[in-house]
Amino acid sequence: MDLKQLECFLAVARELHFGRAAETLYMSQSSVSEAIKTLERSLGGQLFDRTSRRVALTPLGAALRHGAAPAIIQIKTAIADCKRQAAGKPRQLKIGFLGGGFYELHQPFVTEFTAAHPEIELEFVELTYVTHFAAVSDGTVDAAFCRLPLGADGLCHGPVIMRDQRMLCVPQDHPFAGADLLDPELLAQERLVRMVPGSVNHEWQDYHFPRYTPQGKQIGEGPVIRTIREAISAVCTKQGLLMLTKRAASYYATPQMAFVEIDLPAMPSALVRRVDDHRPILQEMDALLLRIACRYGIAPAPAPA
Repeated sequence: MDLKQLECFLAVARELHFGRAAETLYMSQSSVSEAIKTLERSLGGQLFDRTSRRVALTPLGAALRHGAAPAIIQIKTAIADCKRQAAGKPRQLKIGFLGGGFYELHQPFVTEFTAAHPEIELEFVELTYVTHFAAVSDGTVDAAFCRLPLGADGLCHGPVIMRDQRMLCVPQDHPFAGADLLDPELLAQERLVRMVPGSVNHEWQDYHFPRYTPQGKQIGEGPVIRTIREAISAVCTKQGLLMLTKRAASYYATPQMAFVEIDLPAMPSALVRRVDDHRPILQEMDALLLRIACRYGIAPAPAPA
């Protein structure tokens, strides 16, 4: 049993598809399959139920993923840090973001974090609707600034840094375009773009891409999208509508699209990390972001006791 075999196992467990797992690892599918078979022989049981139509974890596979994933991520992080140290390079923290990320907090955050921790290099990684929680879960990034609620198991978040008014993105000539505050029940007449099935949990999808209005009327199904740009393209070509934050109105302004306030709960955002990642530096990042957000007057008021 070696680290590469476990990496192959975790990739297949994440993708539930040998071909896609091989692509993420830059390996051939046959090499991934052989690594899994070798691991199964070492453990004495099957990790996956395989058919011509689906791949699923067995109870043994689920137990291995639960026990091994945090350890593998920590080992890979430690090895990467040691390699950088040996090469005389600073430690690195990868922070994922979706859309505009920290918006106006980005520059002060980078400036103040770098001043406090010159030994650490920040790398920002743009994520998509499909990857913004998965990238944290699998260790691609150390943390990510995500819209809540949490979209996957095994994650936790720091204090809410922003809570933005929700905006409906519609074509410029849409009847809603001139509304001051839109009644969400009118969504029953429309179609919303949809997430890739299984990329986030139902709670997150229902909050950001609802299938029903508050009164239970069904909302139409628009095209499946992976990125914000794909969603905006769907809006501009009148294939479906999209909901974004008010801050995104300037970040994603386009002549073919209008932003209309809709009477739905605001979109909260916070820094998300793995529940098993207890590095103090991530908690320092939470505290720094909150201080900056308070200074800029955008941090939400604490919930009443």
